[in-house]
Amino acid sequence: MPRVARRDCYSRAVVSALVKAPLFPLPDGALLPGEFLSLHVFEPRYRAMLEDARKGSPVIAIATLLPGWEADYAGTPAVADIVGLGRMVKDRPQPDGTSDIVLQGMLRAEIATELDSDKPYRLAGLVPRPDETLHAAEAWRLRRELLLGIAGRLHSRAFRYDLTAVFDVGALVDRIAGLLELQSPLKVRIMQAIDPVSRVELLLALLREKEHRQQLLALIPSLHDFSLELDGGPPEGGA
Repeated sequence: MPRVARRDCYSRAVVSALVKAPLFPLPDGALLPGEFLSLHVFEPRYRAMLEDARKGSPVIAIATLLPGWEADYAGTPAVADIVGLGRMVKDRPQPDGTSDIVLQGMLRAEIATELDSDKPYRLAGLVPRPDETLHAAEAWRLRRELLLGIAGRLHSRAFRYDLTAVFDVGALVDRIAGLLELQSPLKVRIMQAIDPVSRVELLLALLREKEHRQQLLALIPSLHDFSLELDGGPPEGGA
């Protein structure tokens, strides 16, 4: 089960990556904190990136290609400012030189500058963009809005939550969004939303869709560390 990466403490590998991060731009690319992303790496430039990651830092930044990227894909097409920084936790080289890898999202970061490099892939200097620390009253209001909003959309008598529980609202939204089977553009919108208030609004809007509500009901037992649970029996509701 995905674990949300700590946002207040950066390892040496992360600090090093922020200074000089390899960029892996993808159409509708998104990697949320705590999420796992499986990739099949076959392009020569990104195979070179993996070789360098194996020798040094296993941290890679997933970037979102902006519309029109097809015209300059072999060059340096424009990417969104916010990227998902991930650590390579699985690496399976294939006999044909390609690789199957898994990245675990660590944090959001913002591209401060792209760096000159003799590498075949792009490098950038990043600035971490963790969620801002909210005043206690505002954090409580936002937790309440999210929990009541989820309850109002699920319509399940079995759904239980604790309004007095203290947890990271942004982390809960990221966890849910990472587990839901969202279309890529929707996942990108969540990743690009650096404000937790905006992410709460986006998630509650997504839960207007029956498919997403049913998926969330099935996921509730995995969210007990955020005070969410179901009272025994199979999930109900979500209509």
